[in-house]
Amino acid sequence: MKMQNQGRGLQKSESERYRQVATDHNVLSSTDAQMDEIHRLRESIRRLLTDNEELCDLCCFLDDDRERYRHDAVEWQKLHQQMATEITKKVFQFFLSCTAFICALGLFRFSTVP
Repeated sequence: MKMQNQGRGLQKSESERYRQVATDHNVLSSTDAQMDEIHRLRESIRRLLTDNEELCDLCCFLDDDRERYRHDAVEWQKLHQQMATEITKKVFQFFLSCTAFICALGLFRFSTVP
């Protein structure tokens, strides 16, 4: 009977070893899958950091452009105001010279009485 118990003990310990090997294999497979996932995530992080840096550079470039265009718009507005003032002066001077010329010809007279 002792032999039978020893045989069962050997069988049990052998089956336990097989179960342990299977468990270890499952753990290693799971660990490999987790390591693969970590490598994929690291690669994604590297790619996202590169994209983020490119977007930051683009934002800086666009901000510089926006600032330059705003400055140009202010300059154009100043130029427009100066030109409008000059044109108004020239038109008024032309009107005065025409009025003086017409008055000199005697075609038009200013009168204070309606």
